[in-house]
Amino acid sequence: MRSQRDRDRMTRRGALGVITVGVGATIGAVVAVPVAGYVASSVAAEERFQPAALGPVERFTGESGFHPTAAPFVEDPAQPVTSSQLAYVHHTGGSSTDWLAEDAMFVVFSNRCTHVGCPAQATAVGFSCPCHGSQFDDRGARIAGPAVRPLDRFQWEIRNGVLWVTERWSVQIEGDRVAYYPVKAPGQPLSGQVPAADALYPAVTYDQPSAPSS
Repeated sequence: MRSQRDRDRMTRRGALGVITVGVGATIGAVVAVPVAGYVASSVAAEERFQPAALGPVERFTGESGFHPTAAPFVEDPAQPVTSSQLAYVHHTGGSSTDWLAEDAMFVVFSNRCTHVGCPAQATAVGFSCPCHGSQFDDRGARIAGPAVRPLDRFQWEIRNGVLWVTERWSVQIEGDRVAYYPVKAPGQPLSGQVPAADALYPAVTYDQPSAPSS
């Protein structure tokens, strides 16, 4: 027959077990709610990319080697604080003003790391993200760290001697081939990288064509 002390000990164990299960359930709920909200985010949140001027073309043509020029811009003048961005303009030495041409004059990279969106910084050999250690080569391809894909790129054009960015694209790089996709959010893989990626993650950030054109 159990003593009163044993019965008290078992009662305390039972109470601790209930508390532990309750705390675990609470933590699970806290974690699950943001994830559920992220997965269920509405397509209605999509918006058009607003073209923005980066500056006179001459500002970006003096590059030697790989030293891309940082070009801050505001996507939405009505919301300058929340829509401030940074592009890195790499002058390739090419002469074509067709941004998709093999000898395109520029490649314009987004500085937004594709891991969680921290600002990547240009280096002499590519780009480096100080937040979690993602590294990218001089084409923006991921070479180390937790980023899920290469750096995004901007579509660009020259208007009256001024370089403009007109659209943002996510990219996949295989060898010398660069494939462009509707832009994804940081941390979001491209279709085909992860099974059922489009079902598990929100839709594209911007309302844009399915493929770029010159």
